[in-house]
Amino acid sequence: MQKLLKDPRVLLPVVLTAVVIAVGSLLIVLLSADASGAAGGAGSVSRVGARGALRIDITDFKFKPETVTVKAGAKVTWVNNDTAPHTATDAAHGAFDTGTLRKGDQKTLTLKKAGTYAYVCEFHPFMKATVIVQ
Repeated sequence: MQKLLKDPRVLLPVVLTAVVIAVGSLLIVLLSADASGAAGGAGSVSRVGARGALRIDITDFKFKPETVTVKAGAKVTWVNNDTAPHTATDAAHGAFDTGTLRKGDQKTLTLKKAGTYAYVCEFHPFMKATVIVQ
């Protein structure tokens, strides 16, 4: 076996194959991490300052991004892109409620009080998200 590995006709293809596998694996990891960040997946997090406005899209029966962090006094806009009506309602604290948003409707609210607010759609309670006000 050692004699075969010293033969350049055997060694070169083995080394090249190992390099191709290593580079390919690295590319897969890098590209999949980039794609998951760009997609704004369900676990995505956004931050905005008090002067900025943050948009939360309601698409495919999900709030996107699912978790956001804003400064107290920031404006947050929920936009319904689904055909079904939705709400963004903080039932636990009563901090906010967009009311019913039909397709294409949007509602902007100013969130003033610091806290972590888990909210749902009143029509579809499986739709959950969180706003963190700092």
